[in-house]
Amino acid sequence: MEVIYVSHDGGTHWIDAKQRETKTLEVAISQSQPGHLIRLIAGTYNISQPLRLPRSGTVDQPIVIRGDSGVVLDGNRGPDATVSATNPGASRFAVFQLIDVDHIRIEEIVIRRAWPSAVYIENSCDLSFAGLDISDGTYAFYANGPRTERIRIRACRWVQDVAIWRTIRWDEIHDGKDEDGNVIKVPYRYLNGAFFGSDDIAGEVEISNNDIRDCYNGIRMDVSADNVGAPVGTFNRDVRILDNRFSYIRDNPVEPEAIAVGWWIGRNRFFNCHKLFSQDGVRGGFWYYFGNICWFDSRPGPEGDEYNGGAVFKLGKGGSVPQPDYVSACLHNSFFLRQKYIKKGTTRGLINARNAIDHADPTALPDQMMPLDQSFLGKQEDIQLSASPPLPVRFEGDLANHPTYPAVFDPYDGVLHDPRPAEGPLFENSLAGQFDLAECHRVPYSCGLEIPLPDGTTWHSPRAYWPGAITNGRVIFGPEYVPVDIEYVRSLPIPG
Repeated sequence: MEVIYVSHDGGTHWIDAKQRETKTLEVAISQSQPGHLIRLIAGTYNISQPLRLPRSGTVDQPIVIRGDSGVVLDGNRGPDATVSATNPGASRFAVFQLIDVDHIRIEEIVIRRAWPSAVYIENSCDLSFAGLDISDGTYAFYANGPRTERIRIRACRWVQDVAIWRTIRWDEIHDGKDEDGNVIKVPYRYLNGAFFGSDDIAGEVEISNNDIRDCYNGIRMDVSADNVGAPVGTFNRDVRILDNRFSYIRDNPVEPEAIAVGWWIGRNRFFNCHKLFSQDGVRGGFWYYFGNICWFDSRPGPEGDEYNGGAVFKLGKGGSVPQPDYVSACLHNSFFLRQKYIKKGTTRGLINARNAIDHADPTALPDQMMPLDQSFLGKQEDIQLSASPPLPVRFEGDLANHPTYPAVFDPYDGVLHDPRPAEGPLFENSLAGQFDLAECHRVPYSCGLEIPLPDGTTWHSPRAYWPGAITNGRVIFGPEYVPVDIEYVRSLPIPG
């Protein structure tokens, strides 16, 4: 590759034991060609206009933008209150704009004060981001357009605003509605974004080994009203969310919207997160949650904030609200909870199996950390779980210590199988983040577990696995990723 040296002033600088000519970042970007390695030397770069890549790289000759240690790109922007849970679009600021380009890599750069987005993507593919340290913004990354696919984000870090978890009320970020249905715009609406947000993208997204913290949402991928009727697999397909750490997430770490198929949420760590997995109003399926560890030592919100309960699953409300079309599986996860497992809603096709579900003892926690009478599930009239075909719900082989377990499932005929009730703590030291099972619970299963995959094959969970995410000191790897076989998935019957 040809190395293009970049400095904040475009002058001559001592680099790698030699005086070298440099370009400004704007010039280097505008002149970039396939095979260029654009190397930024240490310094603060003030970005007044978006850096828009004018052309693509190639498979063999990508365009690479890489920072030395000490490189900071400062957008010098304050919050844009016109962007809240919406597509920011190409007309708004982003440090990098990748529009109709392919085969671009951006690596090892600190980005500050980029509102509403640090990186904006539109109808582009084969993009890779690694080692970016981003703070501020409605979005760290936003992707848009049906040609957008094959996006990889790894080893990045995002801090949106450290005030979100404890200081700002939930309903000061999320717009509300009055009695007539008019939107009430709230003061911190510009924080209603995500580490990765998208609209109408094909998919093939991998988000791995990132540190995502102090934000409203982690990953939220939407489909616009114009495309909600598109065939399953057209949008939000083949998404891998693996080996990340989510901390102090005020709403949802993982939130597909409208339709999604082939999502793999595995081996993540969720620390102080409100509602982990959202399936509210989402069609599709073949969603897999495995090897994840969830725990807490804090409750969100300031005094008087009513939105502080949370749950593991956020489900749809039933009636005309869309429901999953295919199976999903939540298996071999370890949960240390102060919240309900399911607060309300309904789903179908969920296989909830072999998790270790430890509800904390509220009397051993600081006052008001969790209700003294916290329930395993919400009110019976608020939750619908059915074992009826063609997409029955099954809770099978879970280890749980809540005093109402397994009796809490009595109203849901045929849903519960092979329960493992327990007393006392399930893990070695949950508050300290030590999630090896207590020795008395290290009991493998007598039979295997079969999980349908989106290519028509089946994954078999080893019988030697213990409940939860960790067996013999190691986090389980879980089902091997396989891409969605569109023809197979579309051949399956859709429940009426």
